[in-house]
Amino acid sequence: MWQEQFDYFWDGRRRLVIGGFDGAEPAPSPAARPALTVVSARDADFEKEPTLVDAIDAARWRAGPAVFDVPADHRFVRLVAADGGELTLHLGSERDQPPSGDYRLLMTLLPESSGAEAVFRLVSLSPRGDVERLAREQTAGAGARLVWAFGQRRAFEQAPSGELIARLSPARRIFPAYQSRLLLEARALETETAADTREAPFAVMQHWLRENGAPRAALRLRIPDSLEESATLLGRTSVALALNQRRRLRGWMQEQKQAGEPIIDPLTFDDIRQATGEPEEYPDAVESNDAFVVANLLNLLLDPDSPEADGVAVRRSAEKNGAGLGETIEIDFYGAAFGDDVGLVSPAARAGDLGAAPIDPGGPPFARLFRVEADGLVPRRLADDDPLLDELMRRASAASARVSTGAAARAFAERAAGLKGRREKLVAGANDALARAGFPARFSAAGLWDVFEPLQQANFAALVTEASAPAREALQKAGGYAAYGADPAVAVLLSRGGPLVENPRIGGEPRGAVSLAARYAAACGAEGMLPPGLNLADQLAALGALSQEEDARIMREARIGLSPDLNLRRAAALAARHLLDAAGVERAIAHFEGHRDLESASALTDYLAARRAGRWVAASSAPALAALIARAGVEREEEQTRVAAGMSAAAAAPPPATEPPPPEKPKGFFKRLFRG
Repeated sequence: MWQEQFDYFWDGRRRLVIGGFDGAEPAPSPAARPALTVVSARDADFEKEPTLVDAIDAARWRAGPAVFDVPADHRFVRLVAADGGELTLHLGSERDQPPSGDYRLLMTLLPESSGAEAVFRLVSLSPRGDVERLAREQTAGAGARLVWAFGQRRAFEQAPSGELIARLSPARRIFPAYQSRLLLEARALETETAADTREAPFAVMQHWLRENGAPRAALRLRIPDSLEESATLLGRTSVALALNQRRRLRGWMQEQKQAGEPIIDPLTFDDIRQATGEPEEYPDAVESNDAFVVANLLNLLLDPDSPEADGVAVRRSAEKNGAGLGETIEIDFYGAAFGDDVGLVSPAARAGDLGAAPIDPGGPPFARLFRVEADGLVPRRLADDDPLLDELMRRASAASARVSTGAAARAFAERAAGLKGRREKLVAGANDALARAGFPARFSAAGLWDVFEPLQQANFAALVTEASAPAREALQKAGGYAAYGADPAVAVLLSRGGPLVENPRIGGEPRGAVSLAARYAAACGAEGMLPPGLNLADQLAALGALSQEEDARIMREARIGLSPDLNLRRAAALAARHLLDAAGVERAIAHFEGHRDLESASALTDYLAARRAGRWVAASSAPALAALIARAGVEREEEQTRVAAGMSAAAAAPPPATEPPPPEKPKGFFKRLFRG
């Protein structure tokens, strides 16, 4: 099952793709694929940080291949089927691959009819021989429908314990080949060439010819893809020749002038032509009086006779690289002399766009120069503040603005636009699917694509199509396709809705080994809701509770942690309903404080403070807190009952008897008589 129904691809970092693809035989239907639990770890025994990274069910297979991430330092992934079958993936480099195995090439093709979905075609190649050459031959034969292709080595083996292991090396893009690498290699100086048969007009030049002339400085430029695929980078790159002898001569002449000393008058081409009587005489030198030659590389390739090519000749090598295996270009700096600098300059280059072989000297990414020395061309490392770099960058920017408009340039542009048009057609088809589903965001054909980009776009479009309207809205709020790119497995869960999916947010790459359940909780505003150190079974149970149980929302609002134990979780959920009312908790605190039950009041006060601070209370503590609230309610009710009973008894009692007033004291005569 593991070899026949599935293919496995790894990008060399964190992302994996598992799916079935049409090849020599049709892929199994999604209904026939089993549900899978995906676990990763740092060691082959799955004892160090075993982490749940995905749970793939039948609904997931209907959306196409499963795309998910593993922790950055995990290189062992176990797939567990519903029937108990297991496969372990070992993620490593190509040098870790055994001789056996095969090479899997996955090509993305445009559909044959408009409105249809993209086609993914799988080709299996033998690992013997030059598999990359075979893969490029396959892509070259795929025709004008080919948009994208990548390949990967894999090998299956049986471990001594009996478990099945698949070893995967990183997937590499085959078509279009990586366009961000122009590699320069210095050719050996040709000092043993055949003698020049020209007649020199002067004796000193005749002696120079007998010595076979000056050595020619030349560079070999290797492009890993076709010129059409590299058109953008070639159009932003210029050939550069810095005539340092002229620069120093001019500096010396200025010093001589300032000192009032005599100067020299260098020969020009016109002087030589006048002396020889040959108006078409072209010595191997730079004709202009300038000390720099900077010409757009793409223009020189399209029009080698361009007047920009003063002292430089560019030609496509006759070396045969095979179908789709790139180009080799020879750059002959026939106008260069000892001490001059030759190479390439690209003001728009990023790190890695330009390189030198066999050892790159480093330095700013915008230029790679070689110094012409007696024993050959030596790579130079330029400083960021080198005035030479600033001058070459300025001239290269101006040269890039002068684009050739001849017939060859137009034909070349049409071929390059054809490659770009394929990608745009592919993206347009995926965008149509998003539009039909009512999803506002759109894919973009511009920019750099990841190695699995076409697969991811097709998978996301299928997820959006199957999602409900509220789930699509939540997925859009979470960030849409950007959120999917950050964490595909969590985005899949969000697309299905759930009690916690209200205003989700998917953050960046998690640090360390974070389970799918914990990442989903964080996306739903419940980061930290799960207790740490859960085993795999508990991680899976927690994921089901978070994504399916309605009580999870009440527990989130009450800041009660979630337990993987079903009975404890139910008790905690019931308690959360009592704790949800913050005003009720405050009344209970006031009640206990009034009765001098400081221990109960303190427990509820601590809970309320933790809740307001965003901290979580363990699920095991929730029932006791809810019991305090219930007790406070009962006691308040009893007090109210006693008060009401006392008031009723007082109302029913007869009025108290009134005492007779005291006798009135005598007044007047009697008062005086009795001396009152």
